[in-house]
Amino acid sequence: MGARKERLIHLLLRERLGGHTPPDLSRNILGAMDSAAEGRPAPQRSLPLAPKPLSLWMAVAAAIAVVAALTLGASAWLLNREIPSGQTPTAVEPNVVPSQQERANTPDVPDDREPIKRLDNPPPRPDPQRPDHDPDHDMGAPEPVKPEPSGPTLPDRVPDDTVETPEQDPDPEPVPDTPDDTVKTPTPPKPEPERPPTGSDAPAQPVKLGSVLYVADKGKLTYRLGAEDKWQDWVPGNPVLSGMQLKVKKPAAIELPDGARFYFDGEVTVRGDEKSLDVEVTDEQVYFDVYGSARDFTVRRNDAVLAFRDAEVLAARSGLRLQVTCLGGEIAVGDVVLKAGWSASLSDKGLSREKFEGARARYNPLVAGMDSAFVLMREELNDDARDRVYQGNLKDGVVTGSGREAAFGVELREDVAVRERGFVRLRVRVTGSPDGLSIGFGSDEESDWRYFQSHHEKVPNGEWTILRVPLSVLQDDGKKKGIWTGVRLRKFQIVLWTKENSRVEVDWFELGVDPEWNIKEEK
Repeated sequence: MGARKERLIHLLLRERLGGHTPPDLSRNILGAMDSAAEGRPAPQRSLPLAPKPLSLWMAVAAAIAVVAALTLGASAWLLNREIPSGQTPTAVEPNVVPSQQERANTPDVPDDREPIKRLDNPPPRPDPQRPDHDPDHDMGAPEPVKPEPSGPTLPDRVPDDTVETPEQDPDPEPVPDTPDDTVKTPTPPKPEPERPPTGSDAPAQPVKLGSVLYVADKGKLTYRLGAEDKWQDWVPGNPVLSGMQLKVKKPAAIELPDGARFYFDGEVTVRGDEKSLDVEVTDEQVYFDVYGSARDFTVRRNDAVLAFRDAEVLAARSGLRLQVTCLGGEIAVGDVVLKAGWSASLSDKGLSREKFEGARARYNPLVAGMDSAFVLMREELNDDARDRVYQGNLKDGVVTGSGREAAFGVELREDVAVRERGFVRLRVRVTGSPDGLSIGFGSDEESDWRYFQSHHEKVPNGEWTILRVPLSVLQDDGKKKGIWTGVRLRKFQIVLWTKENSRVEVDWFELGVDPEWNIKEEK
């Protein structure tokens, strides 16, 4: 029984190990039989270990596969790198090596094709399938197959050494010469002149408001047309335009076409047209002398606004407000009315803190400076003039007179000598005398009483107006002699041409002189 099992085991081992020759089991069999007879256990033989699978070859195969993949990737990268950008790779026919008989039958033809120039010349790579010297390779590679064009067919490429000559037109037939005097040159059509824009397309033209009458010595008047512009020095003779900003260190005077004037120091902005004038005070003050003007005047600072006409007004900057003073006529804001000699504070809520200044109102530096520059003598006809009025009735600063002779007469506070460029200016209202009036001055020159006068027709009736008369036009009608420089004036009077039912009212008058600066500008 044991022998059979051992036999079976050996058969299984043989099948497992794959042996071809059966093992010699005689010794084992005999030993087992002896052991069985003697009662000893049969000796057991350890079987040899089965050989492990050869995993080394598998690792080598994997390494070969990785190297092959890297080689293929590098070859593909080099091929892509050899093709310049913007070109499409073309298909290449397989390199078929002709047989010896085909080479013998093919005549030797020189290859005139230029070698293909590459943008990038990679280093040559050895071809494992081609020997170092292949005579067949010297014959040149076969010409690649050109792809079919997808767009319209283009003409064949002209060789570089061939120059295409464009077709030339046949020479024109000669034209017979024509004498110069018979040549008719066609006149080109004249372009239509540009028409000025009309309506809303026309740019707004700046409005001329007036002219600079006077600038104090070292006043340095400058101007600009907008807040973004640079300040420029004023040029005498330039007009004052609407929208201008004016700045001066010392007083300057602006005269409007109707004779109205305003004086300022500091900085102001002027706007307006033929019917109105708006002055914005930025710094310091402005003084208006606009008697008899038909314009509407406005002075403002921030929200403080004063509108007036036919008056004499001083407006000075006072913080965010204006301090306004009525020097002649009257002004009103709401229910508050200021007459000559009164001042008040002006804000967006109107006038407040009214105060009577009287003659002190003209002590303001700007007003006093302009009086000294333009005025030789000014008579306000206040209470101090009552004793000097010899014709007419003085009441509330106005003298009212009538009569067959002089309707108004007053002695001057002091004698005034006539000067070059001198003038007389007065605010007057005539009622019932449509024919006109005469104004005159009395003098005791040449040891005799002399009377120099001028005659004025078409003086407005029933309304206050300003008369301004140059002294040079005054004449002594009795001796037919005109006035001259240096004559000392002592009395002033007015005579109405209509003697009955007429009267004259005089608010003030002044004797002045135009500055030399203004005369130079007009030349």
